[in-house]
Amino acid sequence: MERNEPIQPRILILDCNRFELATISDSLRLQGIDVLGQARDTQGAEQLFRALDPDAILIDYQGCDEPILSTTQYLRSVNPKLGIVLLTHSPDLRLYGITESDLPKGTQLIEKSALSELRQLRTAIENSIAPHAKTAWVANDWNSTLSALTNIQVETLRLLALGLSNSDIGRTRFVSEKSVEQTIARIAHHLEVSHEHGRNLRVILAAEYFRWLGAPRRHIFATRA
Repeated sequence: MERNEPIQPRILILDCNRFELATISDSLRLQGIDVLGQARDTQGAEQLFRALDPDAILIDYQGCDEPILSTTQYLRSVNPKLGIVLLTHSPDLRLYGITESDLPKGTQLIEKSALSELRQLRTAIENSIAPHAKTAWVANDWNSTLSALTNIQVETLRLLALGLSNSDIGRTRFVSEKSVEQTIARIAHHLEVSHEHGRNLRVILAAEYFRWLGAPRRHIFATRA
């Protein structure tokens, strides 16, 4: 009696970084994943999606100046069974201005620095295409200091890091400039950040934000086969 070979997931990869795109593709093929195509922008990913009809799409959320969230929602609307796996540099999606509830249901999330073995990627892909999949983190190195910040504090930190003034942040959040100043002070207290000689507090907080958002780090794709 012949044994049926397991069906290999058929996926697309969207990664704006040319080197990482090639590296992750090769790594997944070694895991028995059928990589149908690769794209470096959302337009290319959508074209390949329509032409190849993949089971899942793997997206690196970092470094793309494009509306990746709306792309995932569009692709899922076209194919309700499409699996979605997001790679992030941050353990907290709030730093990107979104939450898990904004993602298509069943999206699997991986913080790249928390990825310990390539098998976790395959697990995430398989989980994403499973019936009744739930949105979940497959690998996440949660930072308790970051988790202590409220949603308002994280959003204020994000806007500050993007270069908005206190008055601009106040208009965005529909609060007074004084309220923004108090929120920034609370953020600094939570993060144990204080004024340093010759450095502006806003600059220090912005540096903290971008550090959490993913300064370049070594991760599994570059170190293992």
